[in-house]
Amino acid sequence: MKKLFLLLFLIFALNSCGGGGGSSDVAANNTQDNITTPPNNNSVVPVDPNNTTTPPNNNSVITADRLYSSFHVGFGDSGSFGFEGNSQKVVWLSVGDLVGEAPIGQNSYYQDIKNFNAPQFDYLQQKLKNSKYIVSWMVMHYWQENWYNIEKLQSMMDQGYVPVFAYWYFADALSGGLPNDNLIQEYYKDNIRLAKLLQQLKGTKIVIMEPEFNKNTVTDSQANQKKFASIISNAIDTIKNNTQDVLFSLSMMDTGNRGVDELYTKCGYDSCALGDQSEWAKPEIVYNALKDKLDFISFSQMAGQFSRDAQKPDKYRTYTNNEAGIDYLAQRINNMSSFLHQKYNKPIFMPYITIGTATWEDFNQNSAVEYNELNLNGWEDEANSVYLKLMNSKEELVQNGLFGFAIMSLFDDPQHDINGYQYFSFDEYHFGIIKTSAIDEKSLYRLGDIVFKQNIVDTVFSLD
Repeated sequence: MKKLFLLLFLIFALNSCGGGGGSSDVAANNTQDNITTPPNNNSVVPVDPNNTTTPPNNNSVITADRLYSSFHVGFGDSGSFGFEGNSQKVVWLSVGDLVGEAPIGQNSYYQDIKNFNAPQFDYLQQKLKNSKYIVSWMVMHYWQENWYNIEKLQSMMDQGYVPVFAYWYFADALSGGLPNDNLIQEYYKDNIRLAKLLQQLKGTKIVIMEPEFNKNTVTDSQANQKKFASIISNAIDTIKNNTQDVLFSLSMMDTGNRGVDELYTKCGYDSCALGDQSEWAKPEIVYNALKDKLDFISFSQMAGQFSRDAQKPDKYRTYTNNEAGIDYLAQRINNMSSFLHQKYNKPIFMPYITIGTATWEDFNQNSAVEYNELNLNGWEDEANSVYLKLMNSKEELVQNGLFGFAIMSLFDDPQHDINGYQYFSFDEYHFGIIKTSAIDEKSLYRLGDIVFKQNIVDTVFSLD
């Protein structure tokens, strides 16, 4: 695991966040190396207020049919967001307070945030109360039970909020092959640890097993698919036998061709920008083997205007809008939901989506991303358009099986995965839907002068 994990653990960094995995994606993430760790305090609480279509109820056990029948949104990235302080190095903004009843702007602790814009935070707080899902990441050897304030989390669940735990254990190590027997046994022990945490929470919980599992090393071999399915099957049994009211899913990446001008028959659509069914079908042995144990099917979505070159991973390349298929991404998500829903006859969920909003032009043609070549706001219109199209298609999405999605990163982070693989280079710092004046790599934390990117906050977190 990346050295960054240990470093951030020692300095009480943020909770967690996810990224993409490898394939032939155009401008889609190839690896997820950006998990960070939360401060050890009572603020780390996955929570949820109202949902986008129906108000929360006071029953913490939400039936699956009720959950799947309407469309809800959420957000993830961290249980606490780090902001630079005036009198202290860092002020941790907890998710629990961010969606709570007490106004953020009147909280003396948060007023210490440098350049704190109280009215803007209060407005954000009101919008986020319309969310439903809060996604937390659990990483091998790095998540701790005491990160979670069970009492506070339980209180929020009692109001109808649903925590989502992305259980990213084997992670990108799967790109090198399936885990050995010793690691599998460690995994099974960790399953018990997770079950004990979940058992303390009375109400509906969601566990996303091994996000981005569909690495080539898993899907290209029938034997590997069967072995991987067996590992996950045993894990689900262990967790389920030691807890209750848990909904399980297994999340895949959206891999394959994305170009508007890519007209390959294998994609199954008039243009590969609308989807790549041959790639989506690759992990079917895994899903079919686990079909009776999965409550729903999940997939993630990440896109950017530039990324590492799949052919030369030490170099970067840009994509035109047509090459990235960004103008068709919302319909692609709709199509993928429909494809998976029909193929497996299961509800569909998107536990995280992100669209990097920076763009890059390689002026000196050296294939290296340099700061003076960036437009940090270059893809905001594209991101805004995708979310608007998604939210305007809620009824169709529900008909196609998708019952919701979560924004991967609420705020931009100037240190995101700074010592990691950084598939999207500087765009890693611009995954959020809210930006600040913090400077990439120079600022240690966000600043309080938050600015919403276009209309994304209003578009996604709205009751309408």
